[in-house]
Amino acid sequence: MAIHMWSFDRPAPLSRVSWYWFEAVLIIVVLFSPCTSPVNGQCIEKICNDVDPNKLNVHLIAHTHDDVGWLKTIDQYYYGSNKVHAPFGVQYILDSVISELLKNKNRRFVFVETAFLWRWWEEQDEWNRNTLKSLIKEGRMQLLHGGWVMSDEALPHYSALIDQMTLGLKFLNDTFGECARPRVAWQIDPFGHSSEVAAEFAQMGFDGLIVGRIDHEDIAVRKSEKKMEMLWRPDVNIGKDGELFTSILYNLYVAPEGFCFDAYMCNDDPISDNPKLHGYNVNAKVENFVNHVLKYAAAYKTNNIMMPMGGDFTYSVASAWFRNMDKLIKYVNTMKPDINVLYSTPECYLRALQNIENVTWPLKDIDDFFPYAHDEHSYWTGYYTSRSNLKFMISKANNLLQVIKQFSSVLTQEHEEQVQKLSMVVAQSQHHDSITGTEKQHVTDDYALYLDEGITDSQKVVTATYRKWFGNEYPEQRYCKWLNVSDCEVSESSSRFVVTLYNPLSHNISLPIRIPVKYAKYKITGQNDVNIEHELVVSPGQIFRAAGRTSNTTHELVFFAKEVPPLGVKSYHIEKLNDLNTPPLPKPYNSSESVTISNGKLTVSFNGTTGLIERIEKNGVNHTFQQNFFYYEAMKGYNYNADNRASGAYIFRPAKNQATAVSNKLALTIHKGRYVSEVHQTISPWLSQVVRIYDQEESIEFEWFVGPIPISDDMVGKEVITRYSTKIASNGTFYTDSNGRRWMKRKLNHRSSWNLTLTEPVSSNYYPVSTSIAIRDSFYQATIITDRAQGGTSLENGTIELMLHRRLWYDDSQGVSEPLDENQFGEGMVSRGKHILHFNELDKAAKVHRLSALHTVLQPVLSFASTSLPSNEWNAKFNTSISLLNTSLPINIHILSLEHWRKNQLLLRLEHIFEKDEDRFLSLPENVKIQSLFKHLNVVDYKELTLGANIAKEALDRFTWNRNDKTQLSTPDSDSLDILLTPMAIKTYLLTVKAH
Repeated sequence: MAIHMWSFDRPAPLSRVSWYWFEAVLIIVVLFSPCTSPVNGQCIEKICNDVDPNKLNVHLIAHTHDDVGWLKTIDQYYYGSNKVHAPFGVQYILDSVISELLKNKNRRFVFVETAFLWRWWEEQDEWNRNTLKSLIKEGRMQLLHGGWVMSDEALPHYSALIDQMTLGLKFLNDTFGECARPRVAWQIDPFGHSSEVAAEFAQMGFDGLIVGRIDHEDIAVRKSEKKMEMLWRPDVNIGKDGELFTSILYNLYVAPEGFCFDAYMCNDDPISDNPKLHGYNVNAKVENFVNHVLKYAAAYKTNNIMMPMGGDFTYSVASAWFRNMDKLIKYVNTMKPDINVLYSTPECYLRALQNIENVTWPLKDIDDFFPYAHDEHSYWTGYYTSRSNLKFMISKANNLLQVIKQFSSVLTQEHEEQVQKLSMVVAQSQHHDSITGTEKQHVTDDYALYLDEGITDSQKVVTATYRKWFGNEYPEQRYCKWLNVSDCEVSESSSRFVVTLYNPLSHNISLPIRIPVKYAKYKITGQNDVNIEHELVVSPGQIFRAAGRTSNTTHELVFFAKEVPPLGVKSYHIEKLNDLNTPPLPKPYNSSESVTISNGKLTVSFNGTTGLIERIEKNGVNHTFQQNFFYYEAMKGYNYNADNRASGAYIFRPAKNQATAVSNKLALTIHKGRYVSEVHQTISPWLSQVVRIYDQEESIEFEWFVGPIPISDDMVGKEVITRYSTKIASNGTFYTDSNGRRWMKRKLNHRSSWNLTLTEPVSSNYYPVSTSIAIRDSFYQATIITDRAQGGTSLENGTIELMLHRRLWYDDSQGVSEPLDENQFGEGMVSRGKHILHFNELDKAAKVHRLSALHTVLQPVLSFASTSLPSNEWNAKFNTSISLLNTSLPINIHILSLEHWRKNQLLLRLEHIFEKDEDRFLSLPENVKIQSLFKHLNVVDYKELTLGANIAKEALDRFTWNRNDKTQLSTPDSDSLDILLTPMAIKTYLLTVKAH
């Protein structure tokens, strides 16, 4: 998301503004000599303009904030096309800035979005490339952040966050060298800030983090108490490596009022400094600027302040900015002897703070910066759920990417193009206007198209890997990309086909497989021609009514894939023996007697009259339990003030603080099978659910179908939730995951940094849920695992509430300028998703939660192929059980990354997935022997890197800071032979390998 110079709430329609592009000017320049190359592994310090310790130093940060998709697609933003939505073109911004930097050696500029820089770089000749290299080496063009995008912080899974940073940092390192590595993370537009993201930046070796958006009450307190800068310790598990200096910008990331000098974006007057001409305004401009400076300075602890000079897609005509900033520096420094204005960068700013002695910084502990509100009625908690289907697609693409990267370790440089493409599209989807769902509809469609292209092309990688393992006659592999609507062309049209599973986890896994088929008799055969037991289950009724579905499948073929090896493969041969008569439609349950389904481990009981779950029995103990669906009526409004704020893509604002039940009487149909039992609940014509338990499993699946949400009849937008109710005495406390990693403790109506003014009792208590949310008391914990990012809360003791889908009439006036009303096939969007409930004794909850969340995020990837071979010939020809590991790793250890890096080099990340003291045994440190880990590789050498894989760990040099906390922190060292992984540790290694 971006902001406009002239308004934070109601940006002027861009289509009504006339835009005229400037003529290109040929500039003859003399290139400055590049800085010396690294000496003894150390880079010469970048040249910073001088600060004066006896003055108030104003660091002007010239920058452009360029969204990787928002009002336009990423490519439209790069080229400047589709001007009806916005005229900006990032290629012109880079051209213009580079030309202006060459005119004055004191000028500085910072650039962030590597996805755009990569596009620009691909199109340049050697002269332009060398020019940029020189500017970067001299520190005049500084690359901040380094990630492929400036990611959202609430919703992405930590694996995707690490990958997108690694992708960007590798490009920068390979292209510009070690001296260009970013030392400051610049997260100035995401809508709140995550402790997991901060911990990752610290482990990547960043010296500091600059943020823009924190709650309006929080920033008011921090300004008054001079706490705009702090040491953030987001993860106590990882010691001093987890601390990160954090600075909050005073005015988001835009120039102060009156000093936006963009030729097209702004209405502020330039500096007119010729006293012989009319309009001379130097004195007024200087006084106005100094007033801003003093106001900023009052909020910070030192005599240095940062002042961003830029904004959304600014600097298309960079001369307009630099000429006016040149004048601003000249006249303020001349007329105000106590102030020193200089061109600077965030790195230079942090260096200035480092040189100030006796400054003690306040400490922010594990707490994060969620939720974000910019006024009393504008809580940005709706985007946690906006565009539910895109969030699901991104999650599945990230799942696939982890598999494809593991395959790249086998293929090395083969199919590098397809691996890179999928890496790029998954990375760009982590942008803070992609996975958030806060972009225009046509941009959402483009994100989805890019994802689909990357997913489709990756089938070549899967086929090539299997052929390398099993021979060139192994058939071409295809995904069934429409499984979410029970549609698979291969299983529907083939009399014989093979499904191949690849398990990306570091331990064996057994799981149910569901394949859409027609009603027929089937034979499933595993390795060694062993028959696999299975059953047919009728597909949910709402599937058959889904708009756009063309499949004729009516059932799902269900069987268990057992003991799929770690980083390994199993395949199953499936043959349709003969068609069966059309099955009778499931009969609705019409008795008032209770309904139970049981699997030997637990029993779920439904009230026969209402159709709602009324209790769960587990280990002989009955637990009262209910679950139902509700909706909040979305607030209407035209956003002319805070009281008139509407619910929109960003903001969740219910018109009433109580949700309305969709129905309190549900129609049931029941399937009780040998391996799976299901109760199909029909809540309304647009909402249904399957409650499912598998044989011997201790979890319950809730598979929901929501949409098209009706909003036309009553002209009221609806925000649909599900609520799980227990007797757990949660005492106003619940837990949400931080990007799928550590738990964050949440307390109802509470903030740790300030006293909350409760103006929105519902939306102010919503938090992002990437994978899981839980409540607990002294005896039990209830945990919900989600299959995509959603918003969640616990508004009453014993309850968990998750928002599933949103459809709205109004825009919330945060820039998108269209309501969140997704349509597909001529009607409102339907969303199908899954929750997994675990109800456990407290001492068992951590193990169950950690493994379930991991297994949901990293599911085995299924690929399909038709075959003419009967099962015995197939199994005789292809021995399709293989593992890349010599043995399974302990269940608390996971291979987070394994991928080809360079010739004879692989990148490996190992992680400990448990927190300190979370489990009596699984929170203990573990040793891993890298040299004996892989079957297919001989590890001849390895070197530890930082988390971003761009710096050797031993060469890392981070700033140190004085903090007002005397706790001594240390980081465990790893043994040179055995890798010691402590709780929540992620260790990154560059392996030098030879194939066996």
